[in-house]
Amino acid sequence: MKKNKAYYRDLMSRYLNNECDAKELEEILNYIGKDDANRLLLEQMQAAYKASLQNDNLPDTSGWSDRIRAKLLNNISTATIIPFYKRRIFQAAAVFFLLLSTGTFFYFNSNQKTGAGDIVSEIKQDIILPGSDKATLTLADGSVIDLNEAGNQDIALQGSTKVTVAKGMLNYTAANTGSNETVYNTITTPRGGQYAVILSDGSRVWLNAASSLKFPASFIGSERKVELSGEGYFEITPHTLPGGKKEPFNVTIQSASGNGGTVEVLGTHFNVMAYDEEEQINTTLLEGAVKVNIGEKSLLLKPGQQAHVTKAGQEVALLTDVDIKNVIAWKDGEFRFDNTDVKTIMRQIARWYDVNIVYEGHVPEIGLSGSVKRKDSIEQMLEILEATHKIRFRTEGKNVLVTAYKKQ
Repeated sequence: MKKNKAYYRDLMSRYLNNECDAKELEEILNYIGKDDANRLLLEQMQAAYKASLQNDNLPDTSGWSDRIRAKLLNNISTATIIPFYKRRIFQAAAVFFLLLSTGTFFYFNSNQKTGAGDIVSEIKQDIILPGSDKATLTLADGSVIDLNEAGNQDIALQGSTKVTVAKGMLNYTAANTGSNETVYNTITTPRGGQYAVILSDGSRVWLNAASSLKFPASFIGSERKVELSGEGYFEITPHTLPGGKKEPFNVTIQSASGNGGTVEVLGTHFNVMAYDEEEQINTTLLEGAVKVNIGEKSLLLKPGQQAHVTKAGQEVALLTDVDIKNVIAWKDGEFRFDNTDVKTIMRQIARWYDVNIVYEGHVPEIGLSGSVKRKDSIEQMLEILEATHKIRFRTEGKNVLVTAYKKQ
């Protein structure tokens, strides 16, 4: 019989109640070792344990078999998170061993009369996981589909278009229903989410966290238009109209100021970053040509150039020789910083890991550099930034507290 997550939650509850035998303990260790999310759970429990190391009322674990101890130490020493931190493996393994061998500490020393299942639930709520492929799709009739739960299948028929989900990508293809009705869909990613969509014309759009794209299920007429908020990377398929004229593709940028402008495209690859919490809207061209229109002002971009537009649309600037790798690092599964100011970095972290950023005292306006995989834990991210000896971090639940670096 296949064991689901509920089974392992019950098993963890038994463990915290000190009811597991050696065989069940080994099963828990195997569960921890097979998945990064389970390792992150263990890491969060480690943090809680470290904060309580002053307590002397720890249960006796001398009866544990050497075989179980050896298995645990082997699981921990091979965990992928440890070499990245360059931590001493022996020290990490010892702390993890103390954590698991004193699991009942969380139960018996709690001032609240809660069950072990409640404790596991509370711990899980504090886990900070990297973002992943997740989004919702709002159909023309207002119904909402959770794409995380849709699986790989056809999920809707919109006008003359079939909507399919497969491997973290939404796909719109002709269904030959004969309908000429233009209907609009909206895909929305939450904080901690990303998703991609293939539009009915074959163009592809990747959405970063906390973003949305409104688009017609099928493009009808002589112009293609979509609306973007947040951040998206576009690969536009060129189309030729009867008579040889190129069919334009326009991206309207939705901004809190109401003046985000449009990006006019013929066939190209480009990135638009237009988060409300950022000070400016950036359109970066990788190949082809685009024109950024804002009010009566416009900029024609060449590959490697970036247009900066302030939120009010009062200032438009053109940057040349932009580091394209840094701009589209998010799409390629990375964070890349090159003398990037702390608050800009923390806004990216907040969106991807779905955390709240709290600044304690004065945080210097300094630039940080480095690169991290987006699939890495937030602890890995923060330790790399701390290695610059310019800033310090600590986490409390879903809050990341930022302070100036001070020598110990």
